[in-house]
Amino acid sequence: MTEVTRIEWTEKLKTSHAGLDNQHKELLTMVNELGEAVQQGEGAATMKRLFACLLSYADWHFRYEEELAAKYQCPIAERNLREHEAFRQLIAKFEQEYKAARAAALTGQGSPEALEALAVTFHRHLVDWMLNHIAVVDKQIGEYVSAVTAEKAKAAVAC
Repeated sequence: MTEVTRIEWTEKLKTSHAGLDNQHKELLTMVNELGEAVQQGEGAATMKRLFACLLSYADWHFRYEEELAAKYQCPIAERNLREHEAFRQLIAKFEQEYKAARAAALTGQGSPEALEALAVTFHRHLVDWMLNHIAVVDKQIGEYVSAVTAEKAKAAVAC
């Protein structure tokens, strides 16, 4: 059985923005689902299914986050865009590698073990990206939006 990192929702991942946090928890669930499948030797099948789910998640969540960062003119908005593109490229890279490894396995030039090893590597990359992106970039966006919102509310009450 392969040991993988299970991500727990902690203060480190909270962004001070409930909408972002709820959406991030959905990503956390998908990444942990892959981790559990890897531990059971079913990582390749789950990885294949998750490619479309992760790209769909990226489409709606990144749009929400990018619009939020633009609306409040977050200073880290450009870095956020770059990291979102890196996430999409990560998914595309592993999807291509999966297809190549699957084709090799079907023709006898590869093995199911290679697909499972790819799932382990994919999971590790997802965990690293998620922990680094959310705990750094998204946290700054959430805190910035919360601070601006609080300042506007304070100014409105003062009138």
